[in-house]
Amino acid sequence: PQGKVKTCTIIVKNGKYYACLSCEVESVQLPSCSKSVGVDLGVKHLAITSDGEFYDHPKFLRESEGKMRRKQRVVSRRKKGSHRRRKAVQELSKLHEYIANQRKDYAHKVSRKLVNKYGLIAFENLNTQGMVKNHHLAKSIVDASWNQLVTFTAYKAEEAGRGVVLVEPKNTSQLCSNCGEMVPKKLSERTHHCEHCGYVQDRDINAAKNILKRAI
Repeated sequence: PQGKVKTCTIIVKNGKYYACLSCEVESVQLPSCSKSVGVDLGVKHLAITSDGEFYDHPKFLRESEGKMRRKQRVVSRRKKGSHRRRKAVQELSKLHEYIANQRKDYAHKVSRKLVNKYGLIAFENLNTQGMVKNHHLAKSIVDASWNQLVTFTAYKAEEAGRGVVLVEPKNTSQLCSNCGEMVPKKLSERTHHCEHCGYVQDRDINAAKNILKRAI
């Protein structure tokens, strides 16, 4: 451990013990950077930047759905209060923990890349709790874990002396980032084509550019 240890918390999780040390250390700031970026969070791709960079959405929950259903069936077949049921519940909990750790690891990697590359990072201030009420997208939104990515990026940026800004998300996908005119489009339309100025761009990159403009 680095720095001065302030607290030690013992956590018991799924039959394992963890000692979590909280240490006081000096923040290490990165060299100043004038580059700014807007980041659009999505379902098809986890994050899309105004520079045209796409970060994949690994869909860890979707990949493990079959295994999770099998373990849930095993739990439902076991007698309540029995040792075998407790063991089956523990196996299911371990799988949930594994998926959560996969998401966390990926969010750490993406947030680190963003903070290392840009001095200002802009995200939409999304109401994810309201969005998961859409049953068609709920599972994909939960699996993407947008809030985790924003939180990780924000604390890394603070430590590095860089900035994260959250902006109003209204109409970022509908506005033309080139001329500012409204270009209504359905969710299924993946290309932004402005009839006013002729600007053509990927829908998500156009949204990311609008996010950056609002942040600046």
